[in-house]
Amino acid sequence: MRSKELNLDSYNTDKITHRYLDVYDPILAPWVGKEIRLLEIGIHKGGSLQLWRDYFRRGAIIGIDIKLPEHFVPGERIQIFKGSQSDKQFLSEVANKAAPEGFDIIIDDASHIGTLTKTAFWHLFDTHLKRGGLYVIEDWGTGYLDDFPDGKRLDVVNPSVSPVQSLSSKASDDSMKIPFPCHSYGMVGFIKELVDEQGAANVTMGRPVGENRVSRFTQLVITPSIVFVSKLVPTLNASPNPVPASEGPGRTTISWNSVNGKIYVSKNGCDEVLFANSPRGSHDANWIEAGSVYEFRLYNADHSELLEKVVVTKPTA
Repeated sequence: MRSKELNLDSYNTDKITHRYLDVYDPILAPWVGKEIRLLEIGIHKGGSLQLWRDYFRRGAIIGIDIKLPEHFVPGERIQIFKGSQSDKQFLSEVANKAAPEGFDIIIDDASHIGTLTKTAFWHLFDTHLKRGGLYVIEDWGTGYLDDFPDGKRLDVVNPSVSPVQSLSSKASDDSMKIPFPCHSYGMVGFIKELVDEQGAANVTMGRPVGENRVSRFTQLVITPSIVFVSKLVPTLNASPNPVPASEGPGRTTISWNSVNGKIYVSKNGCDEVLFANSPRGSHDANWIEAGSVYEFRLYNADHSELLEKVVVTKPTA
């Protein structure tokens, strides 16, 4: 694990004292050694930026805060910007300057206020996080705290029985079969919204085409202190490709997956035509002719962004 290679005593950050790196290490492993761009929202005294700079030997580290630390010298591979996590224009200005192709990792360790975290999350996740990128939210449990600005202690229906105990109880008495209490305060409420997004395919099941969709997330990992959100990578494949030589038209199967997309195809550079009007699926193209070039294109729902493409050919028999 990368953190074991560092002198953690040299970094002034509560990520060390809270042992957060024990959670981070296995999840961040795919990015170690790569030329990444990492944004951290909320930098306190700057110690965590220095930690990430050394953790990712080839990484560019960008930090933002509504109040920058005094006497902090960013040094090599670190940039800092002053501004609010709720200011979308500011966030975009930083992203366009420091990571015009998008961030690989974004870490929110700022206000821990649900509404502010939500504003920053959806703006940065949708607009400035690379496909396949990782968004991290720290200290989400503040929503359970009575003394936090937007927190509130979880109220249990039956004070003598915890929610976990009640659900695991096999008692026949209906009075003991209480459901999990609802808790939608602050950060906890926002994290529960992310759970709904992860279950988007089930939430929207049965709705008309265009209203049903998959999650924007590849996965959502919730730990006691940190939430990790992995952004979906749209995929488009053709199999077989090239199509085997044969007499007459050949066949290939086009498979794709996206949040809200549709497939178009262009033959020999001519105008494209609609091939499939759904965000995901698998469909045969049984009209592939030898000597022609077919370009299948996966767009978003309004046909404004090309997400992926694949070129299919068939040799002459």
